Amino acid sequence: MDIVKTIINNTDPVHIAYEREYGHLFLCFCTFICIVKNKKLNLPNIFLLLLQDKNLREVFKCICDVETDYEVLKCFLQHDPTLHRSKYIKNFLAANQDLRLTF
Repeated sequence: MDIVKTIINNTDPVHIAYEREYGHLFLCFCTFICIVKNKKLNLPNIFLLLLQDKNLREVFKCICDVETDYEVLKCFLQHDPTLHRSKYIKNFLAANQDLRLTF
């Protein structure tokens, strides 16, 4: 069944357009963060900024049409599944056990 679903999604023009648009918006948001912070940031640092700043999460929600903080973080982890290996992210999460995210 998964093979059929994959074939349909690969040939569905709406799905292809959605994936391309989302990829573009994701990269535009990352570029926006680099411009706002006036630094060249890598993806783990942008992810860390999202964890730290609720306002940036709200901007990402508006741009990429997601509704919860969980979906924001999930989008980043889907784009780069190795983000959880970053020592900076691990240290931040260990130091901030009471991080308030909406699920």
